[in-house]
Amino acid sequence: VMMGLAGELCFQDRHIATLANKALFMDNAQKADIRFVDIRPTGMNSMMVPLNLTHKDPVMRQLFQNKNFRIALSHAINRKELIDVINLGVGEPWQGAPLPESPLYNEKLAKQYTEFDKAKAVKMLDEILPKKDAEGMRLRPDGKSLGIVAEVASNQQARIDSLELIKKYWADVGIRMAVKPEDRSLLYTRKEANECDIAVWGGDGGYDVILEPRW
Repeated sequence: VMMGLAGELCFQDRHIATLANKALFMDNAQKADIRFVDIRPTGMNSMMVPLNLTHKDPVMRQLFQNKNFRIALSHAINRKELIDVINLGVGEPWQGAPLPESPLYNEKLAKQYTEFDKAKAVKMLDEILPKKDAEGMRLRPDGKSLGIVAEVASNQQARIDSLELIKKYWADVGIRMAVKPEDRSLLYTRKEANECDIAVWGGDGGYDVILEPRW
């Protein structure tokens, strides 16, 4: 960021092209000869929240593999509010699916289960995990306390902030979730060792080629 403000960069997107930095760059645009370029990323989603379907705990594995459990958690997320609060209104609700520009685009797959519907989420979860503790949080099928940990790279503040909102949304339907920022290398190590409940990252595979930027 400091190199950009000093006019020392020819082109840079990675790590500095954030909404938080945009105002700073605009204020210094004339002094540092900064020009903005719109580009289309090839990723299909800025943040994915994937449950570990091969969890080492057999109870958690069976729960995470329950499609209706995952659908319920998806309906519990208020994506519109999340986009407005974290991304200043830029973006739209989207699943892990290719973008419209891709020959593999499928509207149903891209939009399914993205509607915020707390009542539907509660109804579905009541069928899967009907028992709760004294705090109103749902218990696992084996009667133990259910707690899900979402691990995220500590340098990805927007994703951390998004997870804090998701933590609230899920608590509202009786699912306890903790946010665990950690060093990126540790996240990779734990993910590869199959140690995570959730390992948060972006979504690749939005389009199969890099599109021409609009200057």
